[in-house]
Amino acid sequence: MATKKIENANLASEFYVASQLFRLGYIVTITLGNTKEIDLIVAHPDGRVITIDVKGLKNTTNWPLNPKLKSRKHFFILLSYRNNFSDIHTQPDVYVIPSMDVHKILSSWSGRPDIKCVGYNRVKDGKYKNAWDLLFK
Repeated sequence: MATKKIENANLASEFYVASQLFRLGYIVTITLGNTKEIDLIVAHPDGRVITIDVKGLKNTTNWPLNPKLKSRKHFFILLSYRNNFSDIHTQPDVYVIPSMDVHKILSSWSGRPDIKCVGYNRVKDGKYKNAWDLLFK
């Protein structure tokens, strides 16, 4: 049993998303931070390839985003652990957002208009929740 808790929600989120994608039958490569804006490279069995930027959030506030890569083959997957990051029995909320759509839900961070973000409350009950089918539509 591990004695030190890992506090990096982003790394845990990348592995979580990779695991879910493997379970769905995709081939997944984790870049481990070696590629800016691309955390996962995902191949469909038919040969199509997409890229994913994963953002993890321990609570229910905002995911800071600075989307530069805009492509029909690039996605953002946002996870919220809803203040239960250390509880492995609680599954995170997952939001799959095409990069072509992300600008529609971006807003300015409260008190910091220079930082763009996606607010948890903007997506928590919307069409992007658990929308894994958007990846290879």
